[in-house]
Amino acid sequence: MKSLQSQKTFTGKYLKNLTLYVFTAMIGGVLAGHYVPQESIRLGVVSRYFFMILETLILPVIFMAVVYGISQLSDLKNARNIVWQTILYFLVITSIAIIVGFAFGLMMQPGSDTGIDVTKINTALPKTFEIKNDNVPNLIYLNRHGIFLFLSIAIGIAMNFSSKKEKFLNILDQGVNIFYTVIKYLYIILPLIIFCNIAYGVSVYGLNTLLPLSKVVATVYIADIVFIFGILGAVSYLFKFNLWKFLLNIKEEIILVVSTSSSKAAFPLIFEKMESEGYSRKILRFIIPLGYNFNLAGACIYLSVTCCFLVQFYTISLSLNDYLWLFIIVSITSKTASGVPGSGFLALIFTLNRFGKIPLTDIALLYSVDRFMNEARSVTNFIGIAVSGAIISKINQQQKSKKISV
Repeated sequence: MKSLQSQKTFTGKYLKNLTLYVFTAMIGGVLAGHYVPQESIRLGVVSRYFFMILETLILPVIFMAVVYGISQLSDLKNARNIVWQTILYFLVITSIAIIVGFAFGLMMQPGSDTGIDVTKINTALPKTFEIKNDNVPNLIYLNRHGIFLFLSIAIGIAMNFSSKKEKFLNILDQGVNIFYTVIKYLYIILPLIIFCNIAYGVSVYGLNTLLPLSKVVATVYIADIVFIFGILGAVSYLFKFNLWKFLLNIKEEIILVVSTSSSKAAFPLIFEKMESEGYSRKILRFIIPLGYNFNLAGACIYLSVTCCFLVQFYTISLSLNDYLWLFIIVSITSKTASGVPGSGFLALIFTLNRFGKIPLTDIALLYSVDRFMNEARSVTNFIGIAVSGAIISKINQQQKSKKISV
């Protein structure tokens, strides 16, 4: 295997050149959606099928990456510390994200005095958001990420007791590389997909949709910005980690996430970029795949703010105990927001169903602007996941170097 220093990352050779095409596609999509809306509506099927194919490819990659990461933990002397550091970090960061969401939701009051006439709202939602609890195949499909995750964890643990572990790891490594290659070639048509995605969104909802709901959109964006540069900035400073420099290093991946509205779109690329920067391959392969299910700070903020919006919109009075219960529910349902674009909105429906005190009558109201909040949610998820891998890798690499020097 090539050394980290000699690797030429895919982002270095291709994605930097792709950035210009992405911005061009975004501008073209806005213009097409505004001036030829009828034709642009038909383009929605293109981006929808692309993300279905992308998820089909990325889901097994995450599965193999988790199995690989857990199987290799036994080779690390400080494996137990890494596991506990990861669990504690994820719990603390996601809890803070929920609190930040509640704080900005209560402070900015996005659901108060909106002036919206609910009688003019189209309450029909796409069939993809219909939840049939009595349908077993449907339940399996909706919980596919969790099923794949726990199955991969179980297999990874079991492999540590197998005599054929090394052979199995080599097969996994080859499998991941094959999927990476396929996904990278799939990104060649990404500008076209982005054009279709943006054109469809503008043609269906229009830029005017933001006006009556601009406050809830702004609340989500402001809360995400404060979380990234405030909370993650403070954590990075605590561990002597340069957040701004790190964000500049992964700017191409961030642009990819923004343009696709999916944090998983950059999943194969972030490994190459961070490994080429010297972060531990074994630690990254354990932390980052788990982060895509357990460290979704952007989803936590989005769910907290939108729940506050609906509470204020319907003038519902909630007690402290109600908010504590909502906090617990959000911390659980946010783990389902790791799929393709729109999974965050599905997680919101799960949250409201389980909480029971907020009606879903006019949930389509938020769906009309969910596309605009998706970018902030996805980017915050992605940055939070990448930073967690960098910090925990840095901590353990420093501890290892100190032991060697002693």
